Amino acid sequence: MATVLVIGSLLGGTGVARAGAAEIPKGFLLTEPAATAGPIVEDEEWWKISNSLSRQFELNPCGTKGKPRDGRAAMRTITYSNSAPSGSSEQLVLYRSTRSAQAAFRKLRADLARCPRRATAKGDTGSGFGYVGKPLRVGDEALSVSGHLYKQGKREREPAELGIVARRGAALFFYTDIGNGLGAGKKIVNQAKKMTKKVCDLPGVCG
Repeated sequence: MATVLVIGSLLGGTGVARAGAAEIPKGFLLTEPAATAGPIVEDEEWWKISNSLSRQFELNPCGTKGKPRDGRAAMRTITYSNSAPSGSSEQLVLYRSTRSAQAAFRKLRADLARCPRRATAKGDTGSGFGYVGKPLRVGDEALSVSGHLYKQGKREREPAELGIVARRGAALFFYTDIGNGLGAGKKIVNQAKKMTKKVCDLPGVCG
């Protein structure tokens, strides 16, 4: 999820995401019922649902751009933001094979090591934003990720963003939270654990 929240009001793309034999049924993601219901407080909360295969991962440590070509078969991303400001996201990516999902997970893990910090402004090496990842026992493999702001070359102790990326079979799924403090960490871990079981209800994902 981007470290700067973009506030906008859009709700669309709520049909079935599919490519070939793979599909994500409507209403499958954990946050989808709330997203399709819309904001509780108008002009204070914003949901967006996208089935685009060309989106970057919600955790994108190197700020990669362009259209990914990593064997994706179906994808759904749900983002939430509010005027606090704070936000969260849920993203499910189905791959054509377990091998492709494994490769995507390895690349993300490598990107976390390759891009520990990005400058937030051109030529400003004293400030920036970067992720720190550590293994997590969820699914077949997973990482717990914290995103930190840097000021004068020093990393702020309190994370600005928390995230989970996990793989189960041929699926990757992401949960992120911005602006809700360390307490949100338990929530997104529990979400990832729920999806670890639920994603196996989809044909071909868990073998």
